[in-house]
Amino acid sequence: MLTLRWDKPVRAGGHLIFGPLEAHNFMISDWPHLKDRDFAIAENAILAALDGRQSPDEAREKFEAALKSAQLN
Repeated sequence: MLTLRWDKPVRAGGHLIFGPLEAHNFMISDWPHLKDRDFAIAENAILAALDGRQSPDEAREKFEAALKSAQLN
């Protein structure tokens, strides 16, 4: 897996997330709400970004959408 960082961090609840790996860790260990379709889409995009199949920016967009759906941002 690649260590990737976004230009600007994403606020997730009380956390600042700086890249796809941190986003994935947050989703696994700190996600406080029911894991819905947006969560699954974001998780897949993040994993794809980590192994180079998708851009980190696309993963960020999906992660932000999941945060919005879960009312975490």
